[in-house]
Amino acid sequence: MPKLLGVLESQKQLGGASYPPTLERLAELTGDKPAVTSKALKEAKARVLLSREKKPAPGTTLVLFAEDVEVVAQSDRLLELQLQSARKPDAPAVDLAQLPKGLLPALSRAFKAALERRIADRRLPRTIGVVPGKKPLFFFLDDAVLPAAAAPARPAATATDGAARPTAPNGAGKAASDGARPTATDGAGKATSSSAGPTTPAAAPAASPSPTPPFAARFDAAFTALDQASGSHNYVTLRTLRDALPDVPRDTFDAELTALRRQRRYSLDPSDGRHHQMADAEREAGIMEAGNLLVYVARRHDA
Repeated sequence: MPKLLGVLESQKQLGGASYPPTLERLAELTGDKPAVTSKALKEAKARVLLSREKKPAPGTTLVLFAEDVEVVAQSDRLLELQLQSARKPDAPAVDLAQLPKGLLPALSRAFKAALERRIADRRLPRTIGVVPGKKPLFFFLDDAVLPAAAAPARPAATATDGAARPTAPNGAGKAASDGARPTATDGAGKATSSSAGPTTPAAAPAASPSPTPPFAARFDAAFTALDQASGSHNYVTLRTLRDALPDVPRDTFDAELTALRRQRRYSLDPSDGRHHQMADAEREAGIMEAGNLLVYVARRHDA
């Protein structure tokens, strides 16, 4: 039990995707099977809770300290896990009333209230949408059929006096484009031919190179793409993120990532090495802190 509590406390200190861990993850960290860990946790029911009350599935049951019920009820992680558990392939949208089912009573009540506040505040994780109404329906955006981004409209031609004019149809304005001399008018309004030779169009100004987006925006985009490609588990290795931003020097990358961590946007986690044999490249890409080699990046939702 002291070992379990110590590991759980360390995960809480890491924050982000590390806390609260699933029962399966806690068992991995302590080197036990989920059934053994679950049985041991019953000895500390006054202090440690399982999010699900009956037949807790190790992969979708969270382990948390009793004082954190309200915080966990408002977390994106609990919402994502409950929606994942409740959705079905032929019914991917889930009624709000169904989402708290199976949770510990105290957590269930707090979770339902948190969902209602989320709808009122229009505050949801980036991966989830909701259809409001008498029976709000929650769904993963990946399950929705969304329209493609519309192509930008063709701008209308603008006259020299500033008035917008419709773009000329095909073939119109040919005289101006095939080298013919322009026609002018005299004071009486009669057409006169210009004595000047063919007009040479002015060279278009060279386009200036687009500025490089700031590191934070590029890092966000790279993390989202890599996370979605690996199953949206909110765990991406530092190696793949460094590979996605090859032009950023390592010192700059680490300094910018440190700034994002201070802003509580991301957290770093080590690997326990039991379920994934780290490659040399993954170890070399890690960051050593307090004797731990941090190799995984997770997006925080508690900022």
